[in-house]
Amino acid sequence: MRPKFSVSEYSPRRVVITGIGLITPYAVDREQSWQKLVTGHSATCLLDDLSNQLNRPVAGGVIPDKTLSSASLSSQTPLLREPSITLALKATAEAIQDAGLDLSLLSRESAGCVIGSSKGGMAGFAQMSDLTRIPAEHAKQIPSDFWLQCFPSAASQSVAEHYNLQGAALSPVSACATGFSSIMRGADLIREGVCDTVFAGSADASLLPAVLGSFQRMGVLATDFESPGSACRPYDRRRNGFVVGEGAGILVLESLEHALNRNAVPYAEWLTGGLGSDSTHLMQFDPSAESLARLITGILDRAHISPAEIDYINLHGTGTQINDIYETRAINNALGALSRTISCSSLKGGMGHLLGAAGSVELAFTLLAMRDSLVPPTVNLETPDPECDLNYTPGKAEPKEIKTSLKLSFGFGGHLVAGLIRKWDHSR
Repeated sequence: MRPKFSVSEYSPRRVVITGIGLITPYAVDREQSWQKLVTGHSATCLLDDLSNQLNRPVAGGVIPDKTLSSASLSSQTPLLREPSITLALKATAEAIQDAGLDLSLLSRESAGCVIGSSKGGMAGFAQMSDLTRIPAEHAKQIPSDFWLQCFPSAASQSVAEHYNLQGAALSPVSACATGFSSIMRGADLIREGVCDTVFAGSADASLLPAVLGSFQRMGVLATDFESPGSACRPYDRRRNGFVVGEGAGILVLESLEHALNRNAVPYAEWLTGGLGSDSTHLMQFDPSAESLARLITGILDRAHISPAEIDYINLHGTGTQINDIYETRAINNALGALSRTISCSSLKGGMGHLLGAAGSVELAFTLLAMRDSLVPPTVNLETPDPECDLNYTPGKAEPKEIKTSLKLSFGFGGHLVAGLIRKWDHSR
């Protein structure tokens, strides 16, 4: 005979975000990255070595601290390390510190991680192609399982191993929506009672000739720019593509009960998230934007949030012709007349498109915007496209109290992710 349960026993647990770790093209930490972002600074620069290999100018967000591409965190060998793993480990360490987690008190059985990658360790693959040229005395130091670092699950596995996490260890893959879908999956683990604490986010290191050459052939990279810093122009009439960057964003998610029991002060509460698909084309969306509009209205209904309650929308905003119009149209369709009054911004004009890491890094910046009551700007938006008619906060950050935020992320192949967060208010 099946046991009987009350309705309350099935109620999902509340999820809060208590820590942020960031590595971006702006800086190798959270606060410096945030300060440079809100000043409207552009972190993109010309990558001469890659430009020569591709026979054309290429702009890319670069990691200022070159040691992050080394083996500073590797216990295996001083020679090789897939950089996305290093990025994930370093961002996780900062997030844990920010959350004030005492690891000696952390229950490993109920702690997990969800750290995604859009394509696995491409830099690791590139390193393996050079193994035949490594001197024999160095080659002996290379572990036989080095190729495992190239798996999409490598960053998640490395973080779980480093912190001896015995809860779930997952690695979502959903193209450029990976970062945000990883956060959502981490929140689900807590809501469902699988974990009390989850380190969630993503890392990406894709400044490689093979990756950039592929995007170049797809026709989605910015071209004909006056300077590298102005290459990506989201929602601008002159936009013609994005700029690739590298980085990582890791958040500490906890059940509300777990966070309050240790007297943590959350940044925000995760309200709900949703997944959708627009499989019109590998690189294009349905012009009607019905799938995304339906996704937005669906999560608002589940969270019992009205459009009037949304204070800020962090946009995907790649700076490509089709994407920016599609996103604008979906928001107009979903939110109606109020859509043009809501503060929005895309962060890719200043820091580039971090691909698999984009969604988690951008959500982290959204949390900091809520903390500081400051809407970050859309860099390089100077001549708005008439078809892009939202309030994109062009060029300059704007002071504003932000209680409720909507975040959107997309990926090639039609991946759609949307989520809602609310600034933490102890009275709630």
